[in-house]
Amino acid sequence: MLALYHFDRSTAAQKVRLSLAEKGRAWESRILDPGLDKRDQHAPEYLALNPRGVVPTLIHDGNVIRESQVILEYLEDAFPAPSLRPADLADRAAMRIWTKRIDEHLHVDSRTIGQCIATRHLMLTADPVRVAAHYAAMPEEVRRDNDLVNNEKGLDSPLLPGALRRFKKVFGEIDQVVARQPWLAGDTFSLADLSLVVYVARMDKFGLSDLYLDVPNLTGWLGRIRARASWAEAIERWGDSSSPARISHGRDAYARVKALWDAG
Repeated sequence: MLALYHFDRSTAAQKVRLSLAEKGRAWESRILDPGLDKRDQHAPEYLALNPRGVVPTLIHDGNVIRESQVILEYLEDAFPAPSLRPADLADRAAMRIWTKRIDEHLHVDSRTIGQCIATRHLMLTADPVRVAAHYAAMPEEVRRDNDLVNNEKGLDSPLLPGALRRFKKVFGEIDQVVARQPWLAGDTFSLADLSLVVYVARMDKFGLSDLYLDVPNLTGWLGRIRARASWAEAIERWGDSSSPARISHGRDAYARVKALWDAG
């Protein structure tokens, strides 16, 4: 039995759903509501499964697997066909170099961008008692402290320029690699592609895709992934209830974000 705790717009959950769709695996959906009214990710029963209070969490025959990149590797070992790891060992190492960057900075940078542009507006207008309870229940101090800075400072956050600079660098490197080969780790669509693509696509959710319109190989790579059947199954099927608000906030922030992007 496979079950996945997840919610629609979580980039970490999107990666795992893409893997399950590529492998054609049936799974039970267990959706968490991360909103301030419910905060399902901080419920005691979920924290018993995932002490960090984040998604996704995979349950496989009673085994509890956490952390999206670990889950992806676990699924490769548990269900090796069709493989999402290149057969060539050098290409497989290249794949892991790409996915390593997500845990090194890309995921945190993505959260910083989202907080500074959009999420802060929700937090600033919400019931202060609920906001305080949300942060008091957040298990990870660094995640909480970053959120507090980003929510307070917004586009003036000291964390935002670096996050955008590193995003731009990764986007440029993707562009260079897929100019000479179809996928990030060679000729094989792999965990590198499905892990990185959700962060590129997320910029669209803030109305910020104009930032990389002049990066043609990256946009071609993004289009090839969106054309795969797994994209409709893993991403479009689940929708994104916050998209209109995020696009509006992204458009309002675009000039400032572009100035930071260009300066990076």
